[in-house]
Formats: sequence, structure tokens, C-alpha cells
Amino acid sequence: MRDSNRYALLAAIREAGGEPISLGIARDDEDVQRTALLRGFEQADVVLSSGGVSMGTRDLIKPLLAALGTIHFGRVLFKPGKPTTFATVDGKLAFGLPGFPASSLVSFEVFVRPALRRLQGDARPDRPRVQVALSEPIRPSPDRPEYQRIIVVWQDGQLVARSTGPQISSRLLSLRSANGLLIVPPGEAVFQPGATLDALLTGPLVTI
Repeated sequence: MRDSNRYALLAAIREAGGEPISLGIARDDEDVQRTALLRGFEQADVVLSSGGVSMGTRDLIKPLLAALGTIHFGRVLFKPGKPTTFATVDGKLAFGLPGFPASSLVSFEVFVRPALRRLQGDARPDRPRVQVALSEPIRPSPDRPEYQRIIVVWQDGQLVARSTGPQISSRLLSLRSANGLLIVPPGEAVFQPGATLDALLTGPLVTI
């Protein structure tokens, strides 16, 4: 397994204006992870972890954060990123992000980046939200909203979105060329080409 999440998150933090500190890899051991978290709270204003927030016997981050501070939520109703966790420990923020690459980075965009921007005094910390026309059919999740990775282009006087491909949460390639996150409401009906949906712009527009 490649340690892709750490480097992707370090880059995302820098892009958001933060100064990241890498604490390395903490193996699935309660004492090791507690020590890493405490070191993080000593050194940083915000602590991020990736992995260890699901329901397995070795998913230790949630119980550790609960023991150290207060968990404000431990699940979110969207995909990818359902087990995303937010806590405070002695007044500092902690985000437990999922371990799958797409889940981790989408959760960072939705929750962590706005928090980092707000902490830096940004009065408008959210990414720009725009309406885009679909260039292809988009199938929604039946039971929860979904942030699908897209490429947004300026074409014929409007913003047009196309998918980056399969949207499974383990597929880091779905983020490589993406410059937006399409906000797909839940439902059964497929959104057809030409339909408009909201999207968050995460990078520069492509002009064709």
C-alpha cells in the first residue's frame, strides 16, 4: 500500500495557506496512536488523521478522540467520506478523515479547508459554488448526496462538467485532473446531459 494520503493532504494544507507538520505513520496500536495524537496537539492548532475511523476492531481514532476530548460528529450523510469525524481537544480542532484517498481528500475539501481558511481570518472560506451543465449522464446515489470529481470547462458561453471517471472512494485517479466537485442530490433518476447541478470549483477552469 502506498502512503498517498499523507503527501496529498500535506499539499492540500499548503494550498489552503496552512503550515503542515507530518507526524509520520502510526501503526494500528492504541498507545502508538495516542502518542501521535498528543504530539500533534502539542505542535499544531489543527490535527488531521487519515484512516482508523470506520467500524473495525483496529479503527482506534474515534475512541481515542473521545477519551481525549469531545467528538462533535462521527459520521456524515454524503459520499465519499461517511466516517469523517470532527472533535475538539483542549480547544484545538481534530479531523479524523477516512483512509480511502478520494474519501480523505473530498472530506478535506468539504470540512477541513474551510476551517483552515476561517482560522486564518478569511471571511469567505468556502470554495466558489457555481452551476454547471452536464456533458454526460450522472447517476446519483439513492440515499445520500455525493460529491463527484469533475472537470469543469468554459464552453460555448457556459460552464460544462464532465466526470473524471469511476468515482469509487479508493480511486485516487478520480482526483488527479479534477478542478471541481459536483454536488449530486440523492435519488433514483439519472441526471441527463444538459441538466444543471451545483459544483464547487477546486481549481482553475479549463477553456476549450
